[in-house]
Amino acid sequence: MTKAPHWHKHVTGTHGQNIVWLHGWGYDHTGFDRIATLFQKDSVTTQFDLPGFGETPALFKGASTADYAEALAAQLDQTSSHILIGHSYGGRLAVQVAARYPNLVKAIVLIGGAGLPRKRSLGFKAKALFLKLVGKAAHMIDAVVGTNLRSAYVARFGSQDYKNAGELRATLVSAVTENLANQARQITCPALLLYGSDDTDTPGEIGKAYERLIPVSRYTELKGYNHHDILTRGAYQCEALIKGFLKDLKND
Repeated sequence: MTKAPHWHKHVTGTHGQNIVWLHGWGYDHTGFDRIATLFQKDSVTTQFDLPGFGETPALFKGASTADYAEALAAQLDQTSSHILIGHSYGGRLAVQVAARYPNLVKAIVLIGGAGLPRKRSLGFKAKALFLKLVGKAAHMIDAVVGTNLRSAYVARFGSQDYKNAGELRATLVSAVTENLANQARQITCPALLLYGSDDTDTPGEIGKAYERLIPVSRYTELKGYNHHDILTRGAYQCEALIKGFLKDLKND
């Protein structure tokens, strides 16, 4: 494990289980404020700013989720076992750390966790391939002729996350094209998988796929919540499910 720069964090609570909150792409540690405060009386909760977000400096250009996971493991108390709770991109890190450093992880909770490919129609795949080829062609023309077609392409077809990624753009591309199925199969700790029924960014099919891959796992769908309001409007539902899961861990 390599030495990593200090990550900014917000810590509350003085006793109980160690809970580490890993926010999604575009958030910072405050993204978990609504839920994390519900656990601070009975747990030591740590909310990190992931590298490149909030007050934590970015890792090197193009850093992958495996690189983020290695850097995260270096931030954790090596003498304790932690419960990792990740939303969206943070779920990718929870999966990576649990697979690579099982001695550091007691359990993971994925809230709209990403990391597995979605089922796509042939039409969608054909359109995606066409746009990818157009983007490459624009880049080549820019290099030869000195035009600015690539920027126009990004402005027209790039996602909002991609447009806003800045120095993290290569990291975002690396993440959205990865498949963590092999890592999920290696996880030996219990996993709770919470997904909103109205989530179109990381739909329930991803959670159900994780349930098939992670040996000890439990999938639950929260009705009426999307990718973002599951953290706020759905905070109490998430709290009840997570606390029930943690109670079961204590009784094992």
